[in-house]
Amino acid sequence: MSTFRKAFASFEELSIGGLLLLLASATTFQVITRYFFDTTYDWLAEASRYLTMLAAFAGAGLAVKHGAHFSMEAVIHFLPERPTHAVKTLAYLISTFVMAVVSYQAYIQISKLAKYGMTTASLGLPMWVAYTPILVFGLVISLRFLIEAGKALRAALKPAAEN
Repeated sequence: MSTFRKAFASFEELSIGGLLLLLASATTFQVITRYFFDTTYDWLAEASRYLTMLAAFAGAGLAVKHGAHFSMEAVIHFLPERPTHAVKTLAYLISTFVMAVVSYQAYIQISKLAKYGMTTASLGLPMWVAYTPILVFGLVISLRFLIEAGKALRAALKPAAEN
């Protein structure tokens, strides 16, 4: 693996870990200030919601990369090796398509939000910025599923002796 790819992989994982730590700290701070000091910070709750969305989609992309995403494997355990790879290829292609549709719908939503100039309630952040992680990481997830589909297809097309 090239140095750039290793650095990017580390950056991606450390960023998501740091984001989760930030979310945990912000949530703890909100609970303490709400229950012990009777003070709430609306902007912090709003920022936490949008950061949670970012963490969810970034984490899903990382899960696909490491093969840790949700999958149902009960059927493929009973299939021979070549059909198993064919079923995996089909599943990855369907997943690629679904995430591409999600990304397209996110693009449409972001375009509308940018057109109308909507902002978040407490932060005053343009709403299109808050929804951009869905588009970006939806495309990342789609690309990673496509890569996995290619790997599974190559494995399915290998001669039987090589499998």
